[in-house]
Amino acid sequence: MGLLFLAQLCGYLIPILEIPVLARALGVQEYGKVVLIQSVALLTSLLVEYGFSLSGSRQIAIARDERGALARIFGEVLSAKLMIFFVVSMVGVIVFLVQGSVFYDRELVFMGFLYFLAFGFSPFWFFQGLEKITVVVVVEVTLRFVGLLLLYVFIQGEQDAALALGIMAGFGLLNTSVGNAMCVNRVGKFCLSFAGGIEQIKLGFHVFIYKSSNNILMSAGPSLVGVTSGHVAVASYVPAEKIIRGFVGFVNPILIGFYPYLNRQFQLSKSNTMRLSWMIVIGMFFAGLMAAGLIFFVGDFLILKVLGTGFVVASDILKIFVLIIPFRLANQALGLCMLIPMGRDKATSFLMMFSSMMSMLLAALLSIWYGVGGVVMGFVIAEICLFFALVAVVFEGKNKYWKREGV
Repeated sequence: MGLLFLAQLCGYLIPILEIPVLARALGVQEYGKVVLIQSVALLTSLLVEYGFSLSGSRQIAIARDERGALARIFGEVLSAKLMIFFVVSMVGVIVFLVQGSVFYDRELVFMGFLYFLAFGFSPFWFFQGLEKITVVVVVEVTLRFVGLLLLYVFIQGEQDAALALGIMAGFGLLNTSVGNAMCVNRVGKFCLSFAGGIEQIKLGFHVFIYKSSNNILMSAGPSLVGVTSGHVAVASYVPAEKIIRGFVGFVNPILIGFYPYLNRQFQLSKSNTMRLSWMIVIGMFFAGLMAAGLIFFVGDFLILKVLGTGFVVASDILKIFVLIIPFRLANQALGLCMLIPMGRDKATSFLMMFSSMMSMLLAALLSIWYGVGGVVMGFVIAEICLFFALVAVVFEGKNKYWKREGV
C-alpha cells in the first residue's frame, strides 16, 4: 500500500512539475499541441488497458502459485490488448488521414502513438495481482524523474515540441518494456490466443463499465455545471470538486492494496473474508465522516487563503460536497473489497452506470432551482442511493454463496 501511495503521489506530482518546464519553453501554441496529443494518447490507452487492472489482477491473485496458469492468463490478456489496440489504431489512422494532418505534423502524432503504446500495454496489473510491485514501482518512479530531468535540460524552445513528447513517450515505453520482460521472465513460455483474448474481453467487460462509469462521474461535473449554471459557476465548483477528488483519490491505494488479497481469500474462506471486507467498508465510511467533518470546518480557511475572497462561493459549495466523502469511500470499498471479489461484476457495473446517469439527471434538475449547489446536491443524493443499492447486492450475493455451499 505504501508503494501504491508512492506511485500515485508521483503520478500527481510529476505532471505538475512538467507544466512550468514545458509551458515556458514551448510557448502556448506548441505546448497546447503537446498536451492535447498527450491527453488523447492517455484516453485511448485506457481503452487498451480495458478492465484488466481489476479482472486480470484478480485472476493472477487466485492463480499466483501456478506458473502454467500465470502464463495462460498473461498470454490471453496480452492477446485481448492487441485486439483492442488494433481496433483503436485503425480508428486513429482514419481520423488522422481525414483531419489530423491539417493541424499537427506527423512527428508529433508518431510520438503520441508511442505514448499511447507505453501506457496501454503497461503490465502493472500482473504484478498487482502477485502483490509484488516493489521493483516495478521503483523502476517507474526512477524513469519518470529521469525523464523530467531531461525535459528540463533539453527542451529550450518551441522547436523542441516533438522532442519533449518523445522523451516522455520514450521513458514510458522503456518502463513498459522492462515490466513486460519481467512478466515473461516470471511466466516463461506463453502463447497468444484469439479465443483466449475474446474470453478475457468478456470477463473484463463489466469491470470496464464499472471503472468507466466511475471516471465519467468524476470528470463530468465541471461540464455539467458549465452547461447549467455558466462559466462563472464552474470557477466556484472546480476548487471544491478538486479537494474532494484529491482526498478520495489518495484513499484508492488502500483498496487496491487489499484487492488481490481479498480475491484470493474469497476462494479459501468466504465467511472470514466477508467479515474482513465489512470491517474495511465500515472503516472507510467512518474515516470519510471524520475527513468530511475536518474539511467542513477548515474549508473556509483553505479556500480563502489559497484562492482569495473572490472564491467565497466555493466554500459554500464545499460544505455540501463533503457529504459525498463517506459514501464515496464506502461505495469504492463495497465494489473493490466485496462485490467484485464475490463475482458480482455485472450487478456492480449496472448499478454504477445507472447511478452515473441518475446523478447527471438529478443534478441537472436540481440546478434549475438551486444553481451549482443543486448540481452538488444531485451528486450527493445519487451517491447515497448507490450506497444502499450496493449493500443490497452484497446481501443478495451473500445468500447465493450460502445456498451454493449448502448452508
